[in-house]
Amino acid sequence: MLQRLERDLRKYHELFSGGRCAGWQQEELIVAAIKSDTAAQHHVFWQEAGHDDKADIRVRTNGDEHFLQLKSGKVQAESLILSGHRLGRFEGVLKDITDYLNSNSSNLLAIPYKRVDDKNGRRHIYQVSYVDVELLTGLSADDWKREGKSYEQVNEYGVEFSVRPSMSWQVWWSIPLSHVEQEEPFIVC
Repeated sequence: MLQRLERDLRKYHELFSGGRCAGWQQEELIVAAIKSDTAAQHHVFWQEAGHDDKADIRVRTNGDEHFLQLKSGKVQAESLILSGHRLGRFEGVLKDITDYLNSNSSNLLAIPYKRVDDKNGRRHIYQVSYVDVELLTGLSADDWKREGKSYEQVNEYGVEFSVRPSMSWQVWWSIPLSHVEQEEPFIVC
């Protein structure tokens, strides 16, 4: 699957030399990569979802269904930084936000990206990262701390949650890389 994704990203960058492959195009490439693994007998369902809480991709294998949300993210200081759902519908009620975040059912598939421009030309570096949904739970409504303009909390896995009212109460995660399953980065020139 990863070979298919890398091949398709190469094709993408042959057409578009600017920046990362993002958004629904990246989601389509991931779906094509999952479908390419014919030995696994995956059944893949895709619906572009954006910043909401719905799974972007559902994969059914041997009767089990796996829910995936695709994220871009970036690696910074031994953590994977990801933006998540907008939670404005809870109108700032931290107990409701906490209950909602603890009930999340989608694992995350993140593809951090870095563009390098130097004397050798432009290179695009991608890395597929997987985050189990269990790492994104375990919050307590009483443990939120006001930090500047956001509310923050750290769960038992060391994942830092930041809920930002100025961004429609969007949640951000800072996940220690020690808990993230990462594939080797690949470079597209």
